[in-house]
Amino acid sequence: MQNINMEDLMGLRIIYGKPGSGKSTYCFQEISKLINKEKKIFIITPEQFSFTAERKLMENVKSGAVINAEVITLSRMAYRVLKEVGGNDKSSLSKCGKAMLIYSILSTYKKELKFLGKSDENIDLTMSAIAEFKKHGVTVDNLKNEINNTKDTYLKSKLLDMSLLYQKFEEKIKDNYIEETDLLTMLANCLEKTDLVKESIIYIDEFAGFTYQEYQVIKELIKQAKQVNITMCIDNLKQGNNPEADIYYSNKVTLSKMLNLVEENGFKLEQPVELKKQYRFKTDELEHLSNNIYNIKSTKYEKNVENIHLFLAKNEYSEIEEVAKTISELVRQEKLRYKDISIITKNINEYASLVRAIFDKYEIPVFIDEKRDLNQNIIVQYILSILEILIVNFSSESVFSYIKLGFTNIDKDEIFELENYCTKWGIKHNKWKKDFIYELEKEEKAKVERLNEIRKQIIDPLVAMQQKIKNDKSAENITRELYQFLQEQKLEEKIAIKIKKLEDKKLLDLANEYKTSYKTILDILDEIIIIFKNEKMTIDQYSKILKIGLKNSGLGKIPGTQDQVILGDVDRSRSHKVNTVFIIGVNDGSFPSVNKDEGFFNDADREYLKQEGIELAKSTLDKLYEDNFNIYKAFTTAENQIYLSYVSSDCDGKSLRPSILIGKIKKMYPKLQEKSDVIYKEYKVENKISTYEQLIENISRLRNKEKIDDVWYYIYQYYKSQSDWNKKLEADLKGLEYTNLPEKIKKENLEKLYGNTLNTSISRLEKYRSCPFSYYLQYGLKLKEKEQLKIQSFNTGSFMHETIDEFFEYVRQEGLSLAELEEEQITKIVSEIIENNLKMSKNYIFTATAKYKVLVRRLKKIVSKALKYIIETIIYSDFSIEGTEVEFGKNGRYKPIVLEIGEGKKVEITGKIDRIDTSKNEDGKYLRIIDYKSSAKNIDLNEVYAGLQIQLLTYTDAICREEDIMPAGVFYFSLLEQMVKADKKMTEDEIEETIRKNFKMKGLIIADVKIIKMNDNTLKTGNSKLVPAALTTSGTINEKWTNGVKAEEFRTLQEYIYKTIKDISKEILSGNIDLKPYYKKGKTPCQYCEYKAVCGFNSRQENNTYNYIEQKSKDEILLKMKKNLEE
Repeated sequence: MQNINMEDLMGLRIIYGKPGSGKSTYCFQEISKLINKEKKIFIITPEQFSFTAERKLMENVKSGAVINAEVITLSRMAYRVLKEVGGNDKSSLSKCGKAMLIYSILSTYKKELKFLGKSDENIDLTMSAIAEFKKHGVTVDNLKNEINNTKDTYLKSKLLDMSLLYQKFEEKIKDNYIEETDLLTMLANCLEKTDLVKESIIYIDEFAGFTYQEYQVIKELIKQAKQVNITMCIDNLKQGNNPEADIYYSNKVTLSKMLNLVEENGFKLEQPVELKKQYRFKTDELEHLSNNIYNIKSTKYEKNVENIHLFLAKNEYSEIEEVAKTISELVRQEKLRYKDISIITKNINEYASLVRAIFDKYEIPVFIDEKRDLNQNIIVQYILSILEILIVNFSSESVFSYIKLGFTNIDKDEIFELENYCTKWGIKHNKWKKDFIYELEKEEKAKVERLNEIRKQIIDPLVAMQQKIKNDKSAENITRELYQFLQEQKLEEKIAIKIKKLEDKKLLDLANEYKTSYKTILDILDEIIIIFKNEKMTIDQYSKILKIGLKNSGLGKIPGTQDQVILGDVDRSRSHKVNTVFIIGVNDGSFPSVNKDEGFFNDADREYLKQEGIELAKSTLDKLYEDNFNIYKAFTTAENQIYLSYVSSDCDGKSLRPSILIGKIKKMYPKLQEKSDVIYKEYKVENKISTYEQLIENISRLRNKEKIDDVWYYIYQYYKSQSDWNKKLEADLKGLEYTNLPEKIKKENLEKLYGNTLNTSISRLEKYRSCPFSYYLQYGLKLKEKEQLKIQSFNTGSFMHETIDEFFEYVRQEGLSLAELEEEQITKIVSEIIENNLKMSKNYIFTATAKYKVLVRRLKKIVSKALKYIIETIIYSDFSIEGTEVEFGKNGRYKPIVLEIGEGKKVEITGKIDRIDTSKNEDGKYLRIIDYKSSAKNIDLNEVYAGLQIQLLTYTDAICREEDIMPAGVFYFSLLEQMVKADKKMTEDEIEETIRKNFKMKGLIIADVKIIKMNDNTLKTGNSKLVPAALTTSGTINEKWTNGVKAEEFRTLQEYIYKTIKDISKEILSGNIDLKPYYKKGKTPCQYCEYKAVCGFNSRQENNTYNYIEQKSKDEILLKMKKNLEE
């Protein structure tokens, strides 16, 4: 320490040295000697270092004398000076207030802008540009002058945009607000009016560089103070001219500017203080690292390396887990305190959540030096949900988002009941404002009345607020009513309760976040009133402004306790002279970072403006030099040891390259041993939680035939013997055995489910063959999805089927001739049937909302058009309708189909056929079955063979057996709305013919010319317009265009169907519920299965396989059926 001569104190003094040379220590030791001799001493630091500086001041100076010395930031000094000299009577405009104001300006002037709109990105660009102008002393007039001078069209457009926004921003804040970036300009202008720093000693420490504004403040400080001291992290006072070779280049540029300031203003430059020895480093390995890591001619360290550690991790998770294990070991074995350890990264947003989760497991207290986005805060989400309800007029989603955030004091079970009811009955928008009227039968009345009480509790206050806002849409009134609503809902009390619960659970960080966030929200609401006052706006505009404010009000934090590990970003690290440093994520693209963001003005713009006398912030190249220096600082922060880690791939499995620094360090330290968990993972016994997780991991390895260390057998016995761990161990071991493959149903449960008689339908048996497990969930366990108010295919099908049945019943009763019915008459009858059904409230969901009434009109049109062509299938055939909605059942037209399947068990099949038609000729009576489908469907013999399509064939066979009648065919009639892509050349007849082809029945016909002509009595040659058949010019069957089988082949189908029904029934009654969905040409039932989240079927998972359906020809399928029947 040099002797201090009081008479020599004046002007500027540079205190410089490499990292770890003790610049800050030198300052504080000097302060301790001056404290009793000087009236006032100021230590000026950046905001993030003020806490550390205050602690160091207390450590170096006796507590009774600290009153003479003060740690202060430039912004705090500005507020103090303004308060003293006046000018502090204006409202302070925060960053969020500035963002909201700029959003408003962008919205107002968006039509006049060339480059910018009002997106969030442009708000950030504009904010950054205006801040840049102010920090570098650029005025609106400077920009306007440059607009007139520049010949670059693009730059001129940019300057026009930015000068307009800058001017409007300045007009808005003039005489109204103190803007954050104006503070230093005001400080520079007002310092001479105050005695605050006169005759004081000032130390400016921990700054990496200075803006134009800060240089102006320093100039005024030098004028008035006895002495200004500035610390600089540089190796010498030579001017930097080789940025590629000199890691201190950016700092030497700052030095050069500072020396110019001294020279231009005639200040005295004191004898600089050079600190040569690097006191920080307690080991020569770290000192060697400091001197060589960015040295082009680096030298090798030939000794053994004990204090630099290198770890290659499989991914980020294993990387942080290794860090946690190492920290636990350092604290336990080397007796370090957590505060002696810092973690530094370039990707704090990516690592923060991992560090929180893994450090919690290892019981390591950690402070993460980050700013959290307020929009993710639960209190903010609650407030935004209130506005969202008003914006979307009480949509169901918005109301339930509001309810589920946990501030409404409604029981979770009641929320579940309410949501089910509202989903089922389509409660949304204005329906929320009316009493619930559905399900008011006696057994449901009490439940609905309770739901109505909950509805009123939720909705009435919101409606009241909505009405008050409608009467006055000013920003001030919206804010006032929103705040009043929060008060009425007792939000502060509810937050206090949540905070107490968090504190009881020792979740202090989250508790502090709740406290801070609500205060911040109220501050933002105050700023909205101050900035926008009586300006009229919609709720949507208000919400957007509020979101912009919230986005720009990230919650900064200070350490909650003294003894914590600190995780910080390289560019903003609070770490300063700590024992041990972990630098994580040392991968290419991060160390150094790839900075592609040039801002609104690119590097070429900045260079041009610099030549014109308008110097803005650093270019991307300058930022790269600065980034390298920040990395260098991180590598030279540790006193004793440094741990470096990088990953081979990210959490998605994408390969990552190591940073170039990793390769350089390996060359510098040839004896450095790299550890890795990529091939082999090292396990360490730490605390109970982490060790238990490692135990489970090792047991899993053992089950996969891997060898594990013997110690894990003893650890297993330990946890098994502990009563508080035993149950968890048993459960987790079962979890290791987990498979999504279901076991067979136990015999006793089978009897409870089915008994000895399987009562079923053909569609259910088809469902079983589609996927046995899905069948079990639907018909065994009877699991159902939440009911929703929507037209599902089932409801649509039922609706149209019943309408068609009633149409034919109406025609029969009225004695109308189908052949004489006109299209208009068909439409009228259909409309009357549907309207009568709706009036009688036949449980159709279409009556619930106006929207569905529109859909009903569409269905009227579809049914009417379909009926026109259904009638053609009757009047142009020899068949007549024998019955519609024909049932197989105890009270049906036909008795149930009963089959004995052995061991005293049987299957009883009931069902319903949409329509059966009959016809007679000289050979006897014939039957055809027609099924109406609200989807496109055809008979596929491959699916028949697989048991997926047996319904129509089963019913045909059953009727034929019971009535001694012969089959003529089974058909599907599609009720899909038919759309025709018509061009202008198509006539109406051609369009009509195209629609007729689309309505043509599909299915399977008996390949007999007589039977084909019975189905279409207009067919002479060519394709039938009614059925899937065609005749050649010679009158024989055209097999290419006919989907048919001969009579004897149909008998084979009938026999095979009965065997299939028995086989499926046996499988069901044996308890087989295999997870085995079918797969056919890329089609699988999983695509639309409502249970796929339950089974978790994945064909890539072990033992999860499909039941593959082969594609065979008709002859091959029939041959396979015959062989199957012979077995």
